[in-house]
Amino acid sequence: MATSRNSIIALAVTVLLATPADAQSQRQLHFLSKQCNEDAIHMHLEPRPFQDFVGSEFSLVLEEGKAHVLIVVQDCSQYWIDGADVGPAQDINVWVSIRGFEDVRSVVGAEQTLPTRTWFHLFAGSSNPRVREAKMAAGTAQAPIAGVFLNPPGPQRTGRVSLSKDLTYSWEVPSATPLSRLVGLNHDVYTRDPAGHGGLNRIQVLMHVSAAQSTGTLKVVGGTDGLPLISAGTYAVTVSTFFPMWSRATLGLARAR
Repeated sequence: MATSRNSIIALAVTVLLATPADAQSQRQLHFLSKQCNEDAIHMHLEPRPFQDFVGSEFSLVLEEGKAHVLIVVQDCSQYWIDGADVGPAQDINVWVSIRGFEDVRSVVGAEQTLPTRTWFHLFAGSSNPRVREAKMAAGTAQAPIAGVFLNPPGPQRTGRVSLSKDLTYSWEVPSATPLSRLVGLNHDVYTRDPAGHGGLNRIQVLMHVSAAQSTGTLKVVGGTDGLPLISAGTYAVTVSTFFPMWSRATLGLARAR
């Protein structure tokens, strides 16, 4: 059984996302695959600053009148870009939910595949300079970060990411037993580079769910100039833990809207 599951996972990681948008791309495509431990932190904030950032071309998905913000924190043991091993990396991505197609694109090996989620990119950072360089080439601005710490799953989960020497995100949340262990999900992430040009990154993920979404707190401490959309303070959040997750992404697609 373990051999069969490992074979399924290996197949899922090597499947490339082929979409009609690939042929429409005006820029060089880049292909990313990685294996990481991950905490996914969901929070809800006042929508106006996020709608101003996203612009009138996109509509936010509001939940009880609030913008849905996702912070994805990853400690990656394996990382490939365009087939080259760029070594381990620690990443953070911050996205806000926008309206999309919500179709279902099957993920090989998943017990359950969720509808596609659509996001707009707010912030990305990595501890690995080779990762930052490659993603910048694909049109996604990257900031250096100091590091990520994720506690292994247990009765109480904690994590921390240091975006800089004086800005830290930390969280604490009790564990909840997942209903499914292998869950598939597709993310469409719209981006805007520093020159104002838009693009699309398509990400397919196979997640080993170690702890289901449960409620806890996020503390943001320090100067927030690097990410001003989230002020310093304490927030109610929900956190899911994936130890590990496998993903494959096509970066730098033309906009498909």
